[in-house]
Amino acid sequence: MHVCMEARRHDRGPESLMHDFALVATYLPILSLTLRATLLVSFMFWCMDSAQLHFAGILALSASIVYLDSLVFRTQMDTAAGHLCLCGLAVLSQKHSQQCSDTGRLMLLLLDIMWSTMASAEVIGSVRGIHTPLPVLGKAAVGCCCMSAHVILACSSMGVAEQIVRAVVFYLLCSLVMLCIPFAPAAERCCWFVLHLCAPVLFVHAYPTIASVLVVVGSNARLVYTSIHWRKEEQSSEERTAKYSDHSSLAAQLHTAKSAHGLL
Repeated sequence: MHVCMEARRHDRGPESLMHDFALVATYLPILSLTLRATLLVSFMFWCMDSAQLHFAGILALSASIVYLDSLVFRTQMDTAAGHLCLCGLAVLSQKHSQQCSDTGRLMLLLLDIMWSTMASAEVIGSVRGIHTPLPVLGKAAVGCCCMSAHVILACSSMGVAEQIVRAVVFYLLCSLVMLCIPFAPAAERCCWFVLHLCAPVLFVHAYPTIASVLVVVGSNARLVYTSIHWRKEEQSSEERTAKYSDHSSLAAQLHTAKSAHGLL
């Protein structure tokens, strides 16, 4: 879901795009999204393990739930994270297991590291305002290829607890990126592809996942800190300039008054 902020339509300043982090309402869509994802994952695993429905039935039920959810919940957070679509896809595509050789496991690990590295590099580039020659659609296509290759090469299935944790972390990261977009350079606010930046969290090996989470959180934390620090310095500079202008104006008035009374 290509997130394009309102500034593109109204040319408003970055201050008007800021979220009020002190308001509880800012976090309600995030809480709702993570709760719905947890319920979806739990329901899908119940259908597969307890009810033992066949795959077509589980696919139909999951697609219906995701579709109806996307019609009811249309917040900016939901749209940026692709609603519950990727979460459901991750569950359905990682329930199988197969025998793998050491070479196959190594290839899978290298693929996961490459995918996470590309996503992390994109996060760092977006935060620093560095443009890459590959268009957004091309980046998404590369991410889709990596996801498909991971599912094909995967050796073991994923349990319900791990899948729920990954889903919650995924939506929290998507929300973090969304909340930090207004702090990004102006040229980058319409270019962040939130979904593919955080997608590896739902699929890749635990170690690349942890590294990817640290990069996303650290980069956005640094972005917010740098932006706030720069704005404080800018305000201080403006205040010093205003004080200097006031002193100059008072000095000019005093000089004029002295000249009028012949004191100079």
